[in-house]
Amino acid sequence: MKYKTSELASLAGISSRTLRYYDEIGLLKPKRDAESNYRYYDESDVDTLQQILFFKEMGFELEKIKKIMKTLNKEKRIEILVKHLDELHIRQRKLDALVRNVQNTIKSLKGELMMSDKEKFEGLKDELIRKNEEDFKDEVITRWGSNAYQESKQQFKNLSEAEFNHFQGLAERIIEDLKEIKANPQNESLKKEVAKLHQQWITIAWGSYDKQIHLNVVDMYLQDERFKNYYDQHGEGLAQILRDAVHNYL
Repeated sequence: MKYKTSELASLAGISSRTLRYYDEIGLLKPKRDAESNYRYYDESDVDTLQQILFFKEMGFELEKIKKIMKTLNKEKRIEILVKHLDELHIRQRKLDALVRNVQNTIKSLKGELMMSDKEKFEGLKDELIRKNEEDFKDEVITRWGSNAYQESKQQFKNLSEAEFNHFQGLAERIIEDLKEIKANPQNESLKKEVAKLHQQWITIAWGSYDKQIHLNVVDMYLQDERFKNYYDQHGEGLAQILRDAVHNYL
């Protein structure tokens, strides 16, 4: 079957502009009808586009996808997709646990079900780890290495319920203190407190503490928009306030 650009775009749920861009960079080039000279895509192009979108969903850059499609044989591409499928199954199980938690929490609030303390946190840690991986994994590995990232991830997974609750409570207190400091910038004691709270937070997150790494981390909060926005979404300049507090009071 043959598809025009607009038809294949509609089928794949992407824009015609995206397909034209893939053509421009040599990722997926349409064929030309010898008689009418119009561009079209055939079944093999449909298969190629499907794989491109799979790899894109996996987080690969277009240049890397282009290299994969041109240099790796079908068996190697299958191997990559099988690995991705395994990751999707893991993600699905974690999401299922979170869905069950929310459903049971609703029933608990209605008085229809009693939840144990352990049940209240099923899925929450895994979902937080997954979200952190999406947002910050690459940056952490680039700056501190894969070993540091894996050790931190394992440390976080091993937190007890009490430690996990304390960790989340620290994050909330830090935000509230930063907002208070913004409103009262002369409150030096609160600046010292927020620096100490963040020190505790870092220690739990990483499993150990190193002052220089801590200083580097808060510097990074200003250099990387994702980290900066985590704090500044609660008030413009909060990341800067935290950075200054840690540098001045630790």
